[in-house]
Amino acid sequence: MSATTKISAAEFQNNFGRYTDAAKQAPIVVTRYGRDELVVLSAAEYQRMRASFRRVVVINETTPDEAAELFQALANAPPSPEAQALDHLMDDDARPGS
Repeated sequence: MSATTKISAAEFQNNFGRYTDAAKQAPIVVTRYGRDELVVLSAAEYQRMRASFRRVVVINETTPDEAAELFQALANAPPSPEAQALDHLMDDDARPGS
């Protein structure tokens, strides 16, 4: 199978087991009337994608309680390795004019 397999809805329905097994290896695009309709992928891949999902929040569109909850979550979040790599820039010795 190629990296992504594209099949018709009828083919998917007639060979459900085959394509669900194949979806564990790579996504399956199911077409309907020649148009992409669905993508079937493994539960593990779906969970990986969901884990990396980020939600955009506009602070001035939140209630005060929601904003406080967001700020608290940010304060409690562990720093990313990328952020930790920049910590040295906050040292007093590294600041211009120090």
